[in-house]
Amino acid sequence: MKIGIWVNEPLSKNSGGGFTYFNTLIKGIDDFNFSPETEIVLLSAYDLSGFSKPAINIKPYQRELSFIGKAYRKWLKIISKSAFSSRINFLDQKEKKIKDHSVSDYLKKQGVKIIFYPLPSSAVFEGIPYMVNNWDLAHHSAWAFPEFVDERGFARRDEWYRNVVPSALMVFCESDAGKNEVVQYLNINPGKIRVLPIFSSKEFVGMQVAALEQERILASLGLAAGKFFFYPAQFWAHKNHFHLVSAFSKFVKLHPDHKLFFCGSDKGNIDHIKAQVKANGLEKNVIFGGFIEDESLFTLYKNASALVMPTFLGPTNIPPIEALFLGCPALLSDLAGHREIMGDAALYFDPLDDDSIVESMKAIMDSSTRENLLTNQKQQASATPHTIDNALVQLQAHFAEAVKIRSCWE
Repeated sequence: MKIGIWVNEPLSKNSGGGFTYFNTLIKGIDDFNFSPETEIVLLSAYDLSGFSKPAINIKPYQRELSFIGKAYRKWLKIISKSAFSSRINFLDQKEKKIKDHSVSDYLKKQGVKIIFYPLPSSAVFEGIPYMVNNWDLAHHSAWAFPEFVDERGFARRDEWYRNVVPSALMVFCESDAGKNEVVQYLNINPGKIRVLPIFSSKEFVGMQVAALEQERILASLGLAAGKFFFYPAQFWAHKNHFHLVSAFSKFVKLHPDHKLFFCGSDKGNIDHIKAQVKANGLEKNVIFGGFIEDESLFTLYKNASALVMPTFLGPTNIPPIEALFLGCPALLSDLAGHREIMGDAALYFDPLDDDSIVESMKAIMDSSTRENLLTNQKQQASATPHTIDNALVQLQAHFAEAVKIRSCWE
């Protein structure tokens, strides 16, 4: 049975974990030898010439509004885009339906029976059964941070989860904790939900960076080995840089030579955090590194006192998995997904409690605590299901099950 894999517009490296996840998964699917009952074909409106599996570019088959319809919409925008917004939106939606229906008809003729959409919130084509990925239910599970509720943020997310997810043939979650959230917040039948374990990039954790090069990178970043904590996260409010800075202001009184390194692009909250750093007199101890390349990020993992991740959002995240394979102690917000992935191979804290964060930072400075944690990490890494290789095996099993279900009708 032919299963289509929807390949979205290429993501930017600045998109963070989404970039790592999507590119690792698509490359893995392209390289994986699926069982004979599943014929994999890549689908996209973008160039797929770099892939080895068969591909269909849907762009030539997307019909659009008639010439008169396009001209009418253009005229409305010229006259007054705001006054005619509802009419313009109606024409936009009409064109989308025309495009979707034309593509669905073509894909059916090509024998595509199921489509898998790896990125959450992807638009789905009507008339073709589908499987979707769920990363998180932030608009339900986390506090009402601006990025989840501003500018129709809640409504936009909720529309997809209320209208698209329940109609899926199968829903994939990155962990059992994620599955539990889908059942709790969306009331989805657990029998339709399968775990597709979250993973890190095999190429990243297997990277080789020479010791002298690591020394050069650290020096260029203003860091010394074993004398810093780091947090790789974009500057969203839910990433909780605020309470980490508050906690670090207490820690640095005991260890004034330590630094805190932030790497990640700004999503509107960096000025707030910079003002907090200044107010606490931490300008010399807190470094804003912006976006950094993989070699630099690898070097941070290999030389840090610890990864510190106080995010409110899960249930899963990629950095703890990277820390697991790179031998970097991990201090994490106490989320169910973090505990599922790391077990006894991390220290956990309450992300709203500065003292709880400080205690974990102080604890990892103890040599015996650090040694025990790293020993637990090695054991956890050897047994973890959170690898791309295992995820692809699980995906094949899920596809095989979906084929059995889809075989029940033409």
